[in-house]
Amino acid sequence: MSQPIGKKRIHELDNFSGDLKGALVLLSKEEKEYKIDIAKLQGTTEPEYYFVISIAGQSNAMSYGEGLPLPATLDAPDPRIKQMARRTKVTPNGADCKYNDVIPADHCLHDVQDMSVFSHPNADLSKGEYGCVGQGLHIAKRLLPYIPKNAGILLVPCARGGSAFTGGAEGTFDEATGASATSSLWGVDKPLYKDLVSRTKKALEVNPKNKLLAVVWMQGEFDLSKADYAQQPALFNAMVDRFRTDLSDHLSQMPEYDTAEVPWICGDTTYYWKEKYPAQYETVYGNYRNNEQKNIFFVPFMYDDNGQHVPTNDPTDDPDITGATYYGAASRSSGNWTSAERNSHFSSWARRGIISERIAAEILSRTEIGAMFLTKNDTKSSKDNMNVVRSYTPLVESVGYNGRRGDGSLQGQGWNNIVDCNVTAQDSEDGNGHFIELRKAVSKKTWKVARSMTAAADMIRYGGRLTITFRLKGDLTENRFGLGLYWRISASDLPTGTTLADAGVAKTYPFLMSFFLQTDATNLNLMHHKKQNAELETFGPFDNDWHTLEIIYPGDNKIKVTPVLDGKNGTPFDLANSPANTGLNELVLTDITKAAAYDIDISKFEISVNRDSGSIVLAEEDVSSYVYFPPTNRGGQLTIPDLEYSVGRNIQIVANKAGSITVKPQNSNVLITPKGETEGLAKPIETTESITLMQIGSDGKSWVVI
Repeated sequence: MSQPIGKKRIHELDNFSGDLKGALVLLSKEEKEYKIDIAKLQGTTEPEYYFVISIAGQSNAMSYGEGLPLPATLDAPDPRIKQMARRTKVTPNGADCKYNDVIPADHCLHDVQDMSVFSHPNADLSKGEYGCVGQGLHIAKRLLPYIPKNAGILLVPCARGGSAFTGGAEGTFDEATGASATSSLWGVDKPLYKDLVSRTKKALEVNPKNKLLAVVWMQGEFDLSKADYAQQPALFNAMVDRFRTDLSDHLSQMPEYDTAEVPWICGDTTYYWKEKYPAQYETVYGNYRNNEQKNIFFVPFMYDDNGQHVPTNDPTDDPDITGATYYGAASRSSGNWTSAERNSHFSSWARRGIISERIAAEILSRTEIGAMFLTKNDTKSSKDNMNVVRSYTPLVESVGYNGRRGDGSLQGQGWNNIVDCNVTAQDSEDGNGHFIELRKAVSKKTWKVARSMTAAADMIRYGGRLTITFRLKGDLTENRFGLGLYWRISASDLPTGTTLADAGVAKTYPFLMSFFLQTDATNLNLMHHKKQNAELETFGPFDNDWHTLEIIYPGDNKIKVTPVLDGKNGTPFDLANSPANTGLNELVLTDITKAAAYDIDISKFEISVNRDSGSIVLAEEDVSSYVYFPPTNRGGQLTIPDLEYSVGRNIQIVANKAGSITVKPQNSNVLITPKGETEGLAKPIETTESITLMQIGSDGKSWVVI
């Protein structure tokens, strides 16, 4: 709750926080009083009324992002965004508040479960870096440009980690304190439901002009693991119906005076849950996806716009960036992480970025404010016109097999063209996932596993990588084949001016891959299938151990690729035409011969194709940007345009093992100050690690690496 500041002499006045309101009375040395409105000093005024958004569900609905909060920059509160209080303090060391007071909203909302105690080990609590990061504040920030300037957004946080419809502790409910922290069971008339209904009503009663805009709901994960998971959809639908009935005493604050017009925006979960419980996921989340007739709308978060998994708290998704003094989920340990299943919750960056962006866009498209504030000349949808924290990722298409995923079957990962091959998924030796056994099904026949591939030229134009982890079974036999890897393309698919080796040899065809494994009297060797086969490298003496093969395609229209055997770089060689007889634009794994061949096990196989140049230009409408360069070692380029950006605007570049990244000013008007330097120059900088840039100039074009 905001507290009066009292009387102060002008020369005794210290800084005051945005948590204060009312009037500040200043006394001069002559004891003359000057009364100044604090809101005016802060450059803001309290909203006259609020659009109310209730947020409920389980952990992914609340502050479970483990990366370090950034309250001074990306997670900074906004004076027009408030929340309904639950705890006794606005922030752990802040002002006092009471249950259902209207208080500032920040990165760690007052949900049923108190996440303010789960602080990052590197957090500076004196700077407000407490707790974990949620998406509520960021959803509201994205909506602010679309509501009247005299209005604000009032969030009603009601989520509880680990809650479900088909299991969990019921807990208790008290009108004076809400649902108890032990409550973890959703359903009609359960304490969590009563908490949601009563707090939503209190938010509306703050001001008769307040309007209920939407309910944001993210829940279902714990139901997936329950035997009665199939009951969740009916229980959820019944709860929505009851909620609308129970809010009917506030019809004047509903769109079109109808509670059924308030949309429920239901967010997706992480890929961890879908892959672990695929059938259950379709039942629970399919209900959200196919329920628009009830004004229930699903927002997918399985993949980003480039087909990559939305980032989670997995350390590889949220690494430390020591150069920018940023600490991600990677530096948390079992004593302070939110869950041992790190990829079961979305990361801080995802919550600041794609999650809040997509939810806000869905709210705009399903409510009055989206239509009300589009300009007359704007023909784009509200989803395309939001000032947002943008996430950029160079486009990489990955095709293959990963035994850590799903049930370990090839068919489950898109491989349906299996000919004369017995494919069996087996549990991996370390207990984490599976591997597949590939065995000849019919004597004196060659087996193959294949799938179609497109846009082959990108592999040469932009680069890519082949990676496979395998082992051969059986005893050493001289001149026996193991595994063949083939990708035949049309000559017309090659970039203009590009010609493969042996292109003039009769009865040969261009191949991006024409490699196979073969043993001699002692060693296991990597071979190049050409008119005259060539040994490329050796794995050394034959054994039945796991081995890794990589082929690195550099891009830039170059045909010289580099083999990497068990982590050791070999001698680069030129791609070549081959007489192999495989389908056009078909990726093929085969045992090559009708004769006996080695049985083979595969735990991972991936073809990564870069689908663009890795060059990114920031957009004018960005508020801040998160730029992720995948760990492919191909490098990339980021161009900062000649535009006026506000002071404090951040560019977060994540580039671990991504190669050399060039950060380039568009022209001489844009200045970049490298880390440790004092003068900005209109010159590119190079980095092989993650960095953050901040705009510090009044001209909007002066950037410094922090």
